[in-house]
Amino acid sequence: MDSFLEVQKSTIALLGFDLFSENREMWKRPYRAINVFGIAAIFPFILAAVLHNWKNVMLLADAMVALLITILGLFKFSMILYLRRDFKRLIDKFRLLMANESEQGEEYAEILNTANKQDQRMCTLFRTCFLLAWALNSVLPFVRMGLSYWLAGHAEPELPFPCLFPWDIHIMRNYALSFIWSAFASTGVVLPAVSLDTIFCSFTSNLCAFFKIAQYKVLRFKGGNHRESQATLNKVFALYQTSLDMCADLNLCYQPIICAQFFISSLQLCMLGYLFSITFAQTEGVYYASFIATIIIQAYIYCYCGENLKTESALFEWAIYDSPWHESLGAGGASTSICRSLLISMMRAHHGFRITGYFFEANMEAFSSIVRTAMSYITMLRSFS
Repeated sequence: MDSFLEVQKSTIALLGFDLFSENREMWKRPYRAINVFGIAAIFPFILAAVLHNWKNVMLLADAMVALLITILGLFKFSMILYLRRDFKRLIDKFRLLMANESEQGEEYAEILNTANKQDQRMCTLFRTCFLLAWALNSVLPFVRMGLSYWLAGHAEPELPFPCLFPWDIHIMRNYALSFIWSAFASTGVVLPAVSLDTIFCSFTSNLCAFFKIAQYKVLRFKGGNHRESQATLNKVFALYQTSLDMCADLNLCYQPIICAQFFISSLQLCMLGYLFSITFAQTEGVYYASFIATIIIQAYIYCYCGENLKTESALFEWAIYDSPWHESLGAGGASTSICRSLLISMMRAHHGFRITGYFFEANMEAFSSIVRTAMSYITMLRSFS
């Protein structure tokens, strides 16, 4: 339990939230979310850049990518605000169930400990990728200006976000303030994305651990008599049902987030695919390639976790099949009752649990489809250029 939400706790604290607050109010330090307010304030200037570059396809695509990133970042922050009490309830449920299962045996504690360590490694890597993308986005304007000055002897001022300000950014003071504002505000996109995505990853990892514990228990259940066998099975079924209920609560919270993530990511991949095909042999192509990789990693997190949750919840059926159920059966009505319980549980476990984004399922098949489509789109554009 020591590593449960460790990375997420430190990341979301930068937005002023306390995941382990004793009271029901998680947003204790709203002033820390000044970077989110900064990105909200810069949003009209990004929109103005989109409208201004309407007839220049490349500049329009670049501005549209920034606009979509801003919309997604603001949406995720608003969902953190809206769902903070639901997250608090889920965290309390997880901690209580983790404590109960850990007390029942060292093997159960080891399953939970392993799941949380793997989750924290994955979330740390995910956070690092996003911070590198943010750093690259902040450095790119200087790279562009440096190359432009080297090739043409003149450089136009560049910003991390394509914006159209009502002041002249050719003046050094105005440019410096605009650049600092843009770079700082861009963290208001990164932090909500990293926080929400890694919280989802941690929740699903622990749910998979609960399903593994249920499988472990049913594979080893034995009773001296029918009543003892039924009582043992009832506890295992209760754990499985509790895990399914927590899956449903998690899916209810994340359905709009997953839907928005995949919809906006699809639009971003279209814009970035075009920009990457144009700048393939240029320095900027590295930036757009890393941007595409970041978006694909985001989609991978949801699809990978959804696939794992579906697999582990469905494996309970095979755990029942492989269990020594026949050793606890005899003749009579008690035997029939145990068989009926096992059959009903197998029928339910056969379907597993599916993480959805309203009208689609987040699994590796969906991720594979996204990657294949994106690669085909980029290849097609490259053949035209």
